[in-house]
Amino acid sequence: MNKIKIGVIFGGMSTENEVSCISGASVIKHLNKEKYNVFPIYIDKIGNWYKVKLEDIEKSEELENKEDIENITEYLKQMDVIFPVLHGLYGEDGTIQGLFELLKIPYVGCHVLASSVGMDKYVSHILVESYGIKVVKN
Repeated sequence: MNKIKIGVIFGGMSTENEVSCISGASVIKHLNKEKYNVFPIYIDKIGNWYKVKLEDIEKSEELENKEDIENITEYLKQMDVIFPVLHGLYGEDGTIQGLFELLKIPYVGCHVLASSVGMDKYVSHILVESYGIKVVKN
């Protein structure tokens, strides 16, 4: 049986970069390595993408041994599925989900619309209220 190639993306350009790294390490630690070939992908705070060694993450070491991803789209297209573990802007707001949709890469989590509406509290409020669900006043 061929292992599923799963890209786990963490870090990101939000203020929650460090929290995302902790979450990403936890996801990676708990993935079944007999079923998945895990490809850790780190995005730094300014938007650079890196390949990271699995053993560095499992040892909770600093991400010093990271390697630039020169062609992000081609690298992502090699994956069978993407597991985004990004918090905040550019991770939970539909942005990266839109990238995966454009590249036709399956991914874990909500799609673009649900992600963007979920991050926009004002739009969420209006949408929920339109279904007759009571919400607090703005």
